[in-house]
Amino acid sequence: MSRIVLHERNVPYAVTVGSETIYLCACGLSGNKPYCDGSHKKTANEGSDTFIYDHDGNRVKVQSFYPK
Repeated sequence: MSRIVLHERNVPYAVTVGSETIYLCACGLSGNKPYCDGSHKKTANEGSDTFIYDHDGNRVKVQSFYPK
């Protein structure tokens, strides 16, 4: 089933256990979930807009059909 998942964070979570730090995906775009693969860099200029990303990393801005 397809669904839109909104993520409010575009940087990974750093988790340190002992002397090892791992980075967990928070943007939802990583191809290596739950680990970060750097895909969040595509989201740096999103601002407050909402986008849909395809499997190739291309994005489309989501706009409301209703006037403001």
